[in-house]
Amino acid sequence: MRLLTSAFRACSLSGFAKLLVLCLATSGSCVSAAQAECAKIRPTKPGEVYFMRGLANIFSLGLDAFAKEISSAGIENCVFNHTHWQAVVNDVVERGYKNEVSEPVIIVGHSLGANIAPLMASRIGSHGIKVYYVAMMDPVEPTRVGKNVQQIENYYLPKAKDTLLRPTGEFDGDLRNINLKQWRQGFDHFNIDEKKSLRSIIKKRILELVENTMQEGAASPNN
Repeated sequence: MRLLTSAFRACSLSGFAKLLVLCLATSGSCVSAAQAECAKIRPTKPGEVYFMRGLANIFSLGLDAFAKEISSAGIENCVFNHTHWQAVVNDVVERGYKNEVSEPVIIVGHSLGANIAPLMASRIGSHGIKVYYVAMMDPVEPTRVGKNVQQIENYYLPKAKDTLLRPTGEFDGDLRNINLKQWRQGFDHFNIDEKKSLRSIIKKRILELVENTMQEGAASPNN
C-alpha cells in the first residue's frame, strides 16, 4: 500500500495492517494501535486523508467513525494522535520525492489535532507537495497557515482566548473561519467531531476533491 510506508514501521503485523502499530523511526518506540489506525482497504479512489486526534486519544473518537466512512468510499486514510504529525510529514515528503503521493492530500484535525493541522499542511506544502484541503474542528490556540495549501476551514467555537486561523504572507489559498455557535446545533468542544451535520460538509468536500482528481486523471493524455 502507498500510505505511510516509512512513518509507520512493521512491528509484528503484515501488509497495511502494520500501520496499526506506530514505531517512530526517530525514537524506536512503538505506540499502541489505539493511537495509529490506518484503513485496511484496497483503495478504489485516489487520495490520502489524515485524521488527527486531540489529547491522549481520550477524545476525538468521532474521527474514527469519520475515517470508516472515508474507508467505505474507497479512499486511503489514517487516524493518529497529533503528537506524531512530524513522522507523518516525513513520510509524505519522502514519497513525494518518489512521486508516490496519491493526490489529493487532505488533513482533518480536532482540538489539539486542529491546532497542528495547518502546521502539518504548511510543512508538507513547503516541500512542494500541495495540500488540497484542511478541516479544523475547534482548535484551542490561534494558528497560521502557509504556502501550497489550497483550502483550509477553521470550524471554531468562540472562547475567551482567540482561536482564529490566519494566513502567513506565503498563503495564497482559500481560508475561512466559521463560527459554529451561529449554527445553533448544540456544538461543544467534546462533541464537535461526532456531529454528523459538520462531518457531512467536510466529507462532501473530500469526495468532491477526489472526484475532481479522478476526472482530471481520466482526461489526461497519458491515460
